[in-house]
Amino acid sequence: MSNPAATVESEVALTPSSTPTPTNAPSVEINDSQGTEVEHDNKRLKSAAWQDFVKKKINGAWKAECKWCHSKLGAESRNVTKHLLDHIKTCKSRQARKGLTQSNLKMGTDAEERVTVGKYVFDQEVASKELALMICLHEYPLSIVDHVGFRRFCGALQPLFKVMNRNTIRKDIIDLFGVNKISIGNYFHKLQSRVAITTDLWTATHQKKGYMAITAHFIDDEWKLKSFLLRFIYVPAPHTADLISEIIYEVLADWNLESRLSTITLDNCSTNDKLMENLLGTMLDKLPADTLMLNGSLLHMRCCAHILNLIVKDGMTILDKIIEKVRESVSFWTATPKRHEKFEK
Repeated sequence: MSNPAATVESEVALTPSSTPTPTNAPSVEINDSQGTEVEHDNKRLKSAAWQDFVKKKINGAWKAECKWCHSKLGAESRNVTKHLLDHIKTCKSRQARKGLTQSNLKMGTDAEERVTVGKYVFDQEVASKELALMICLHEYPLSIVDHVGFRRFCGALQPLFKVMNRNTIRKDIIDLFGVNKISIGNYFHKLQSRVAITTDLWTATHQKKGYMAITAHFIDDEWKLKSFLLRFIYVPAPHTADLISEIIYEVLADWNLESRLSTITLDNCSTNDKLMENLLGTMLDKLPADTLMLNGSLLHMRCCAHILNLIVKDGMTILDKIIEKVRESVSFWTATPKRHEKFEK
């Protein structure tokens, strides 16, 4: 488990050589050629703001002149310096000319769970990769990188991190998929067990487009069940058995799994029967006879969850009238606040 990085900052403020530094000398007024009076009195000017400002009387009015950008702010009231402190925080000349050094420390634990402190170096590439993983893991929209609040949050965590736009993060996700595909492909190559495939096809209501997900399931060498999403693909209409069987075989061949299959699980649809006939025929033509278990007689498995769903839906038709009466009763009592209160009594 990674621990957050601790940042230690040290600042060395450099006073411009062109501006005199306040001293502990008694209060004096210096009249220059332009009739400007300058006040130096550390005892009277106690605010920290006067370390970066010089109090001058210009044209009969007291002004506070910034030592860095030479901006002149009002200084009539001796006790009010909040506006001077606010200016110091945003003064670009001060930020650019003062010395700033930063060292980062990364805290962690060793094998004996003792706290360790090491050097931490910020890496834009690593941070971008983690952002791409976060979007994939939590299914965030790509537009999250354009949100003002998200950008401000990233800036508060690490000012050096440059948030990319949605096109860049999309490219990073595709590149990440390519890297992981090679890694998983090598993993499948070393795997000793067979792989079971599940797939489902549905139509997105808001897009009116068909999509299909193909997932691989297997037991690894440590007898742990694992699953990998092999492909999430758009399927153009019409969704015929020939088209779907061709897509499934292309995905299996792309991952080199066509010769290592155990079963393919589909929902209980009549189209899938024709689909599996086509797929089985293709595999028997292109693969050795002993590739599939029992010559493919166990290849097609029907989804039990889908069958149970159909059974429940069929059974619910008997209760349709009862359910409709309950819904009408609920609608009646919740139609107005008065009825709702009467029902609660």
